[in-house]
Amino acid sequence: MGLIGNVLSLLRPKAGKDRERAYDGAAKGRGTDGWVSGNTSADAEIAVAADLLRQRMRDLVRNNPLAAQAVQVLVNNIVGTGIEPRANTGDAGLDREVDAAWRRWARAAESRGVRAGGVR
Repeated sequence: MGLIGNVLSLLRPKAGKDRERAYDGAAKGRGTDGWVSGNTSADAEIAVAADLLRQRMRDLVRNNPLAAQAVQVLVNNIVGTGIEPRANTGDAGLDREVDAAWRRWARAAESRGVRAGGVR
């Protein structure tokens, strides 16, 4: 047993006197007979079938409300309300001025090229 195995044996609780508790993923039986697993990284596995996996993920999100909600929760937690730029010039007064100018511009900005009041 290597270093990692020795450390893990100290951390895992014993089941009975001589037998260590097995991980469910390492169990053998009817439920795992058809389980094909490789010894490669997740990146290597994904690279082989990236197009198919992407298609299936998109289909799952389109057709399964739970999957769509899971994606939305991830987006909300990762992106939040968006990027908030802040000046970092090294001069606190200048930073406040730049941040105030940015906020004024952001209130008036329009991504479709339509200004406040509907004028292009």
